[in-house]
Amino acid sequence: MGAADIVPGVSGGTIALLTGIYPRLINAITGLNIHSLKALTKGQFGEFWRSIDGRFILPLLIGIAVAFLVLAHPIKYAIAHHPIPTWSFFFGLIIASAVLIIKHMTNKNAMNYVWLIPGIFVGYWIGVQTSIAFGSGNTAVLIAGMLAICAMILPGISGSFILVLLGMYEVLISAVTNKEYTTLLIFISGAIIGLIFFSRLIKAILSKFYQQTLFFLSGLMLGSLVKVWPWKITLHSSEQAINHAKTVTNVLPTDYPNPMTLTAISIALFAIVLVFTIEYIGKKLQAKHN
Repeated sequence: MGAADIVPGVSGGTIALLTGIYPRLINAITGLNIHSLKALTKGQFGEFWRSIDGRFILPLLIGIAVAFLVLAHPIKYAIAHHPIPTWSFFFGLIIASAVLIIKHMTNKNAMNYVWLIPGIFVGYWIGVQTSIAFGSGNTAVLIAGMLAICAMILPGISGSFILVLLGMYEVLISAVTNKEYTTLLIFISGAIIGLIFFSRLIKAILSKFYQQTLFFLSGLMLGSLVKVWPWKITLHSSEQAINHAKTVTNVLPTDYPNPMTLTAISIALFAIVLVFTIEYIGKKLQAKHN
């Protein structure tokens, strides 16, 4: 789940779903609430531990944290020095994840597919908003943590992908690699706040509108592919030069110097195969467990 969450493509929630631990994960998360926190402040550690299913959640969090520490620096290096192959990999991950979520839907009637359409439109609208200035200050990091954690526990859309859409992905990756502990603690605080206030809402929505929600999220991912398009150029106008601003726009490979088109396609296909391989392994694990 940590490896999935750190790259903007496969959701950690998707991995939990495929490996059969998703129901227990949601129950553990909803156990982190005002009542369990009160028990913690009163020194009732046993009650708090049982509320959050500590025997399950602790090793899970350790595994996620290790993945973040191990992968953050390589990903930052790859984005800076090999942007086309890196974004091509993310592009393939997102396509495969969206298709995989739809594939796992049990109720594939026409009305559920309709939810793909608003998801695609919203995702595209968010993806083309190059002028959005979400910021990188402490408040922005806190809000990003609240939003990202909700995506991380939803099958179909990754928290890192939300960070990409907000322009916060490289900020957080740099914070991990440069050991900016203040930024990381603020982000974690936002994630905890998000879990406390939104986990029950997410659980309620999924219990009542599971199929529709995942179709919408799949559409959101497909529409937002414009944000991770591998071939981008930076445009500078005279006004932007004065304000030290820049506009990044997508272009076709034919309009990009050294587009590495074959490499990009190959890497995207590899990412797609990787996602479906994870699905296959997940099925085997579930069959063995059952």
